[in-house]
Amino acid sequence: MKRLLKDPVLIFFVLGALLFVLFGLLQREESTPIVLSNGAQALLVSEWEMLTGRSADSNDVQRIVEDYYERELLFREGLSRELYASDPSIRELIIELMQQQVTGEILEPSGKDLVNFYTDNIDRYYSEATISFTQRLFRDAPQAPDQLLAQLNQGDVIGDDQLWQGKDFPNYGVSMIRGLFGQSLLEVLEEISIAEWQGPYQSAEGWHYFRVERRDKPVLLSFERVKDQVMADYQAEAVSAAVEAFVETKRAAYPLETGSR
Repeated sequence: MKRLLKDPVLIFFVLGALLFVLFGLLQREESTPIVLSNGAQALLVSEWEMLTGRSADSNDVQRIVEDYYERELLFREGLSRELYASDPSIRELIIELMQQQVTGEILEPSGKDLVNFYTDNIDRYYSEATISFTQRLFRDAPQAPDQLLAQLNQGDVIGDDQLWQGKDFPNYGVSMIRGLFGQSLLEVLEEISIAEWQGPYQSAEGWHYFRVERRDKPVLLSFERVKDQVMADYQAEAVSAAVEAFVETKRAAYPLETGSR
């Protein structure tokens, strides 16, 4: 074997053969054909005729085929240039398509499966805590805030600056209140005394006086009331479990590296 490797003529032919094979592979990669079968072409023509409302002649067919060719060529070039790596929307679409490939068809759960899922995850199916309250809002800081507060508690009618939220908020969920007023004012409404005007509390919109009428704690919603949500949650967990199992099988092939590089 060592004598053969010392033979310059043999080495020349071996290297030549390797270069020939490599060149052939590269050429094949560069000239991968774009195949449009008769069946696929007929489907494209049928879709075109359905959209346009007329039969395609030979020129129309040629344009349909050329359009397919151009789009397929651009698609392949886009893949080769890894455009998907720089576009978050395309990355998300690919991830979603892979999730669908991994999970396949989710089996329809039985009624017993859903009830068991509901009871195993009962904390998910409580209503949101609510607060019923009234507000008076002033764009500018009141000149005599304590006097104004006393007037409100005496039942006096006070003119205020009405904004888009309104004045009365019956049975508003805490997430809605947070969206309307922000976290800091939600915390105020969760803590102040019931049936008594209090304030003012400042926000970006002005100064608020609040009177909380009642607070209702979360209550458990019946299975029948949340059955659709239970179904959605059940399927979401099934997808998540399938994806996690798939990722575990591929973890060795994609080692995670963290930190600065």
